[in-house]
Amino acid sequence: MKLSQGEKLILMALAAEKDGKDELDLGFIRSAILSGNTWALTWELSGIPTDDVDPAIAEETADILSMWSYIEHSVRQLPAEQKEKIQKDAYPFKLEFSGFDGNNDAHYGVASFMIKDMGRFEEFRDRPLNSHTQSSLPSYRRMLPIYKEEMHNKGFSSSSSLTADSILKIVMPE
Repeated sequence: MKLSQGEKLILMALAAEKDGKDELDLGFIRSAILSGNTWALTWELSGIPTDDVDPAIAEETADILSMWSYIEHSVRQLPAEQKEKIQKDAYPFKLEFSGFDGNNDAHYGVASFMIKDMGRFEEFRDRPLNSHTQSSLPSYRRMLPIYKEEMHNKGFSSSSSLTADSILKIVMPE
């Protein structure tokens, strides 16, 4: 007998409940299904089908959150005078993640789920994730290839930070 991915998940959940084993986090599974974030099941459990939110949105959201996490880390590592200078040079753009449009962007729900339910990108946990503007996602999409190029240029080393010039290059529109 060949089981579908959904049937496997149901049987695994039933077996976990019956045995009392904690092989599956049933609360997490329930939360993912009820919130429409079933893409997260493939991130946390192997062999689970996806629907609802496009997995590409989840990947892009993770890329954006990773980018912002690294940018903010790099800003914190700068000497005070450099930090102050790039904040002035970047104005009116902030040097911190401001979220996604909660009314019009699926990335908002995905980011919220990643942060609050999956425990990823903890540095954003206590922040408002709703940017209240549709311009945030296009800005992040413009920034991502520049960020990836800067990371490539520095050798993708996470042990060092981005320079002030690299940060400005990423966050400032052309």
